[in-house]
Amino acid sequence: MDILTSFPPLKALGPEAFDKQITAYLTKLDKLPTAAFSKAKDGKSPLDVLSPSSNSIPYMYCLIEATKSLGKDKAKWDELLSKVTLFYATFDPTQVRYAGQLWCDLWKWTADCLDHLGIIDLSVLSSAILRLDPSAATFTSLHLRFVRLCLGNNTPSQALPILDRDIYAFPHANAKNVLAELPSEELGLSNAYINEKSGLSEKLRPDLIMEYYLLGAQVYIGTRALSRARLFLELVILHPAQNHATSALQVEAFQKWLLIGLLTDGKPFPYPRTMDQSTIKALRSMSKAYEALTESFERRDSAKFYAEMDAGQQIWAENGNYRLVAEAGQTLMQYRVSDLQKTYAALPVSRVAYHLGLASEDTLSTLDNMIRTSSLDATLTPGATAAEAVLRFNMKSSGRTQNNVDVETQTKRIEELIAAVRDADKRLELTKEHIDITKRNKRTGTDAELADQMDLSWDTPSAPAGVMVISEDEAEEDIMA
Repeated sequence: MDILTSFPPLKALGPEAFDKQITAYLTKLDKLPTAAFSKAKDGKSPLDVLSPSSNSIPYMYCLIEATKSLGKDKAKWDELLSKVTLFYATFDPTQVRYAGQLWCDLWKWTADCLDHLGIIDLSVLSSAILRLDPSAATFTSLHLRFVRLCLGNNTPSQALPILDRDIYAFPHANAKNVLAELPSEELGLSNAYINEKSGLSEKLRPDLIMEYYLLGAQVYIGTRALSRARLFLELVILHPAQNHATSALQVEAFQKWLLIGLLTDGKPFPYPRTMDQSTIKALRSMSKAYEALTESFERRDSAKFYAEMDAGQQIWAENGNYRLVAEAGQTLMQYRVSDLQKTYAALPVSRVAYHLGLASEDTLSTLDNMIRTSSLDATLTPGATAAEAVLRFNMKSSGRTQNNVDVETQTKRIEELIAAVRDADKRLELTKEHIDITKRNKRTGTDAELADQMDLSWDTPSAPAGVMVISEDEAEEDIMA
């Protein structure tokens, strides 16, 4: 017990001294027999003596040991889960950086425990990730595992605390012959301590990263955050691959991307500027049914659209897109009505019925439902009959408005992006490839890299008045560019 409580020391330590002492302390813990982490003293177990906030590492060792002797007693599972929950709410993130593998093992056990006990509230798992890395900006295998769990539990909205954080980095290998940053230091970005050797993530593959964004897009589609869903789908579509190879995940993302465009813009999104022609050609060739559907939608040819929609029911079902296609069918009617305001300020329902190919009674009911659900900005003036009722479109304000734009949020987001770009540039300069190119350029007299000449400084806008605020869509497109 004395060894378990011997760290941290009472006096404050600087980063270097802290690193040396905790490294030596971990060596001592690894030499202890496993019984030392469960042996009671004076009738108290180590978990009752240790503090999860100040003795985070030995407390975690004891938790792991306790998971091995639970048996089938539900009361023991509940009791240990309560201790784990307390640990996740109070642990010292700096200490945990030195025992990443152990922390991941405990996180995975917690996920299994919640499933074993039938608990669908997964907030303890997301809270643990965010306590270790409040930005969640460095992608780890736990990001993907957590989103899978949320979808598997049919509680996709619980994944939002993680999905809403933008990913700026991935665990990297430290450059050779370069002194790595100490985990005990005050580090601006989490990729400084979440790296390939930290144990805080399993080995990542490109398909796992694409799966994360594809599953995230499904969550956002379900929660109607379609702008965010579009960004995630484009991150999958634009994922780099050798020889321009196209994966099944990219095909699935492309098909959903086409449908999202119909729902939000009434037409397919423009292709991202960085998307090469060979990838576009490959994706389109494997999505011909969706291409035909979007073409009919864009032309507002409802007869052809509904015919293709019915003919391809098996395709939509097999791809998991049946609901999106059905929603596009409902949205088509809304766009056909909205298109009328390009020509008319008001018109009788009988005329609207003629354009839609419906009976006046059905048209009046459809229009009333669109107005009530805010799908159509218009009013209905009753008439003696349904045909004589008048639809009046509300005039849209000509002034430019900044809907749902939070200047402070956008400012913070841009600042975070600039910090991430600077960090990426710094790490790029430490790679062998960059050093070799720099040496070659010096020998040949080639001008300095353009990236080195870029001015990454950015002034925070002082006031919203008279300042063009970057919208969320524009910011996301800039990130993708």
